[in-house]
Amino acid sequence: MHARIASLIVLSGLAFPSSLLAQPDEAMPVSAVTLYRSGVGSFERQGTVTGDETVSLAFDADQINDILKSLVVIDLDGGRVGAVSYSSDEPIGRRLEALGLDHEGQLTLARLLGEFQGARIDLTSTSGEITGRILGVDGRELWHDDQFEEFIRLSIATNEGIVTVDEHDIRSVRLLDESLQSDLNDLLIALGTQRTEQSRSVEIDLRGVGDRRVRAAYVQETPIWKTSYRLVLPEGEGDDLHIEGWAIVENTTDHDWENITLTLVAGRPVGFEMDLSTPLYISRPEIAVPVEVAAAPKMYDRGRGGGQSPFDDVADEMAVVDRETRDYRLTQESNERNRRGVPSTDAPLGLAGRSLSAEMGMSTVSMASGGDEGEVFFYRLDNPVSVGKRESAMLPIITGPIEGRRVSVFSPSTQGQHPYRGVELTNSTGLKLMPGPLSVFDGSVFAGDSQMGYIGAEENRMLAYAVDLDVDAERTTNQNTTTQNVRILDGVIHLSNVVENEYTVTLDNHDSKRDRMIVVEVPRFRDWTLSAEIKPYEETDGLYRFEIEVGSGETESLTATQTRTQSTTMALTSASLPTLLSYQRQGAASQAVIDAYKGYASRRAAVDDARKEIEHNESEYQRIENDQRRIRDLLRSINRQDALYARYMGQLETHEDSLDELRSERQTLVNDLAQKEQQLDLYVRTLRVE
Repeated sequence: MHARIASLIVLSGLAFPSSLLAQPDEAMPVSAVTLYRSGVGSFERQGTVTGDETVSLAFDADQINDILKSLVVIDLDGGRVGAVSYSSDEPIGRRLEALGLDHEGQLTLARLLGEFQGARIDLTSTSGEITGRILGVDGRELWHDDQFEEFIRLSIATNEGIVTVDEHDIRSVRLLDESLQSDLNDLLIALGTQRTEQSRSVEIDLRGVGDRRVRAAYVQETPIWKTSYRLVLPEGEGDDLHIEGWAIVENTTDHDWENITLTLVAGRPVGFEMDLSTPLYISRPEIAVPVEVAAAPKMYDRGRGGGQSPFDDVADEMAVVDRETRDYRLTQESNERNRRGVPSTDAPLGLAGRSLSAEMGMSTVSMASGGDEGEVFFYRLDNPVSVGKRESAMLPIITGPIEGRRVSVFSPSTQGQHPYRGVELTNSTGLKLMPGPLSVFDGSVFAGDSQMGYIGAEENRMLAYAVDLDVDAERTTNQNTTTQNVRILDGVIHLSNVVENEYTVTLDNHDSKRDRMIVVEVPRFRDWTLSAEIKPYEETDGLYRFEIEVGSGETESLTATQTRTQSTTMALTSASLPTLLSYQRQGAASQAVIDAYKGYASRRAAVDDARKEIEHNESEYQRIENDQRRIRDLLRSINRQDALYARYMGQLETHEDSLDELRSERQTLVNDLAQKEQQLDLYVRTLRVE
């Protein structure tokens, strides 16, 4: 229901200034461009000016912050660079606040007229023309078309009285206050410009006498430049491989690049964005105006024997003054904290301490064609380049022979039973090759695509571009563990085991016309040692590379063995003589180890025998005690005069003699066990045999 303000209010004489429609001055065309792979580009413009002149440069609106951060202007012939001006990006909210308008929410006709309460207007409605002052805007919800809708009614105070007009009946509204109407026009221009303006102008004021050369440089966001390659494999043996490298650049600006010097840099300088075009405002604390407390009127009660003390009211006054003084002191402390750099609680976060002094312009560095500068590598095209605005171009940067050879590559990650067709390149171009896709042609036939990473000068790189269906590959793995050495140290058996991992690849070449040089990649295990029987021609952090030539119609195999020594331990109590004897037969255990274990076993057996004798003694002792308990139970039911009673009493005496002997014997057995355990412990602790 509520339309935008621009479609509801008729503004007489509203027009955009001609400066908004003017085209930028091309007195300083682009002369050099340096593109980086970090998403920025360095641009250089140069031209000639006469006397005092202002040069206008146009940029995309979203690039203005990069220009403000990096622009450098130099007058080469003694002139002076004045101010650099541009249209400010003052927030629309502040412009609305300047008109007394709330900038939150949608700006509607009813809301605008409500904010202009008291202003004189000329209103045209379906009933005619009304002139008066805005009294107010009322809204109410009514049921309409099966839903509640808000209906707005405008009240206008005229010379004839108060008139109300429904929002639906309003056709046009004009503010009669010229100053207020002018501010509103400016606001509407800003609103329209904010939505539609795609470019921003930067005006450079140049002061001087006569004709002078001037130069400007700046950095702005650009698409990264990309590379793609083509590799042609020779049809005959011994012929060179041929490589072509192309740079893909995009001119996304509104300016043509005509005969410019183009440099492509492989480095990635640090870059960031900062909003320098939008005005920033710092909230300041509001300080209360210090005032003296006015004298309060005195009220006196009728006394009974004495009047009211005048000092009572004075005390009340002093209490009020103390409160006012305390409030003022707190306000002053808040202001002092703000001056010291402590942000006010009302201040927006992120504005305190912001400094632009670190943002400096960047100068252009002179570079040679295809070389290093500092820590970056660059390509500078030898001939001038022309790229139209909003256009892209593919430019040759490398063309010529390159060292390399045909290979097939079989890797651990290869899926299926076939290796890949590939090439092994040596970067003999004298330039560094940036990452990019690579299209491979075998003679005049497309052979496949590959992905090329960064290749430094004279570095080798393996590239695969197709599956080699003429070669079958089979891989097998086998792992064996062999005990190499057995030692006994401090009662612990130390085993030194050698683990062997065999990786075997069998290759069958079905091609009846061409032999194959196949590169077999074998996983390289950390802390494992490759057998000396076979040597790789190249190593990486995770792979060994071996070369094997497979003739036409032939089958070859390659086995790479990696070994690793592992140490394990085993307690003497867990070992057995048959196990140690098997180690001895393998040559891992010496006779001294066998004899040492036998000595341990004999001492251990003596300890076990002593413990068994003690167990037998304790068992016999327990048997006699149980028999005594049985006899005592029987004696309770037998007459003391019976012969059986005397017989049982004799057995008890015999049992007591036996118990005395067992107790004496047990002490001897315990002492013997302690002695044998001590001998075993001493033997084990001092046992060191290899």
